[in-house]
Amino acid sequence: MSPQSTVYDGRSGQWAFIGHRISGFLVFFFLLLHIVDVSLANVDQELYDTVHELYGNVMLRLFECGLLFALLFHSLNGLRIVLVDFFPGMVRREQNLTAGVLFVTLAAGLPGSFIIMKPWLDGNIF
Repeated sequence: MSPQSTVYDGRSGQWAFIGHRISGFLVFFFLLLHIVDVSLANVDQELYDTVHELYGNVMLRLFECGLLFALLFHSLNGLRIVLVDFFPGMVRREQNLTAGVLFVTLAAGLPGSFIIMKPWLDGNIF
């Protein structure tokens, strides 16, 4: 290996690794936010209701779409990692598995995002 080379050469597994770490952080951040959100119900019901009104906001619905994609990718990529770890022969199919993860993430995420954004598309929220 030359001094000019890098460990990361941009293969699909390395991008999946980076995506897995980023999506894991986003899911963790959401869980922290969700814990705080749910705990408001016991502290101040009016504040809880106000926070939940914000969730109808278009920007937060877009955030929910991003969360959906992060959850889908993180869970499906986790299954890909399990397959590669427990079945050594799957290493040869790693690129195909990564493509499958991306395909299923998009195939499930796009209709799900449409459902999340439907009230805004129908003009019911601003």
